[in-house]
Amino acid sequence: CMLPDYILMNTGFDLIKPRKLPNPVLASHQHRALHQELLFCHRR
Repeated sequence: CMLPDYILMNTGFDLIKPRKLPNPVLASHQHRALHQELLFCHRR
């Protein structure tokens, strides 16, 4: 369950282009969901 290359290549660009600050509650929920998915993929 590897992350696609385009995600890995594009992670650095978020630091360069300006964007609205994420809602902390929403961001933490998304982070938790991503973490759960990574754990789920890792367990298989």
